Amino acid sequence: MNRSFLSVATAAVISLLASGCIIVGNNKLAGDITVVWSFNGQTCLFVPQVQSVRVTIPGAQLQNNGIYPCMTNNVAGITLLNFRGGTYNITVEGLDSAGRVVYRGTTSAVVDGNVSVSVNLTPQQGATGSAIISWVFPNNLACAQVGDVAGGRPVSRMSVSIDNATPTIVDCARGNPTAANPSAAITIDNLTGSHVIDVIAMDSSNFPYLRATNTITAMVGGAAANTLQLQWVVGSLPLRWTFLNQGVTITCQQAQVTQVYVNFRNQQTQQLVFSDNNMAGPAIPCVSTNNIQGTFWPYFSAGTYDVFVQAPITGGAYTYKTPQTGTIPAIQVQAGVFAQSEAMGQQLVLQ
Repeated sequence: MNRSFLSVATAAVISLLASGCIIVGNNKLAGDITVVWSFNGQTCLFVPQVQSVRVTIPGAQLQNNGIYPCMTNNVAGITLLNFRGGTYNITVEGLDSAGRVVYRGTTSAVVDGNVSVSVNLTPQQGATGSAIISWVFPNNLACAQVGDVAGGRPVSRMSVSIDNATPTIVDCARGNPTAANPSAAITIDNLTGSHVIDVIAMDSSNFPYLRATNTITAMVGGAAANTLQLQWVVGSLPLRWTFLNQGVTITCQQAQVTQVYVNFRNQQTQQLVFSDNNMAGPAIPCVSTNNIQGTFWPYFSAGTYDVFVQAPITGGAYTYKTPQTGTIPAIQVQAGVFAQSEAMGQQLVLQ
């Protein structure tokens, strides 16, 4: 018999007892029993819950009490040596890390020389399954092609959360199938039933660009594949401004303004985007390019924002601004909508 998948060094040595459920035929030859197992038709790779396998043959004392690795030499099975001719009942159990039986199956072998049998174990109480998760970007782009690539901040990591639990951060490429790695995916083990998975694509600073949320169902004793289609959660925010002085529109230079302070308040959360007690926000150089004064955020979280702009003149004697109370100007950032420059932005009047 070909035993290339299992060396003699790892084979179990059998000592047969006189009692037990063994039917011995006087005319049958002695031989080895090879037992090969599966789990709901799956290999050990798809049932990581199974940490070891226990083989029981009534009337036979097996090495290590019949407990073996699930895989030996890349084969899910074991060869047991030197059985007298006869019929043997075999029970195979998959054990978890705590030694609990989570899979069980039975078969029988008739030894008349070497014999091989297979047994498909079925889940028992406490058995779990796995989910194989991958994600794809719009236009089938790769991770490094998405995000603020020009600014040196492409998507590089993923936040993966199950049922709103604390997320796990993984390398984006691990679960993003590409021509170079079409089988890229991550495996989430020890699941049962339905779960909500939330995946967020981020750059190295954890700024989110895309997201996918979906319900997955884990197969007990198997692995269910799920591909998540990521959608943009950001757009661009172009913004322009002009100065109004006694009814006359003037430029930054004419207004004696060198810096403009811009901040936004999310209308849904009422939180300022740029934390500052006086709402000032970051300072932006006030220059006029092609008769356009403004600024441009290529990636900004989608939503509707109140806009606050302040522009003190040189020396601080006066500050041009948008309304700070009452009718406050608002701007909407649409997910997946990207402008090319501030020239496409909403224009605000500071006075």
